[in-house]
Amino acid sequence: MGIHFYLPLGLVIISNLIYHNAAKSTPANANTFLCLTVTYLIAAAICGVVYFTGKGSLAKDIHMINWSSWILGISIVGIELGYLLMYRCGWEISRGSLAANVCATIMLLVIGILFYKEILSPAKFAGIACCIIGLMLINYK
Repeated sequence: MGIHFYLPLGLVIISNLIYHNAAKSTPANANTFLCLTVTYLIAAAICGVVYFTGKGSLAKDIHMINWSSWILGISIVGIELGYLLMYRCGWEISRGSLAANVCATIMLLVIGILFYKEILSPAKFAGIACCIIGLMLINYK
């Protein structure tokens, strides 16, 4: 596994750090959906510029898009709305994301086993246990 394997992980980590700090810093009295609209317009503009400066062919590439783009769009709104609302309700930046991601990770592990024929190894089972214990400890008051 070379550097190309770890670069996307680094991008996700750095983007996540920036994302959560920006979400936590969004003014509580600002209209949530206007904030998300501006967010998506900026994201769409960046994606459009990158796409159209590349070597893609819109007439050809548009046919490769399927239902998953629609579902991703819907789920992104849910994720971002959820985080904005979590932070506005008082979740700490250090606990909110962790709680959401640990729960999602455990559920994805189950989905991987049930639908993608992934194997539940003893190490994965121990990882689930550690996640649950960690989640309880991080939220213990």
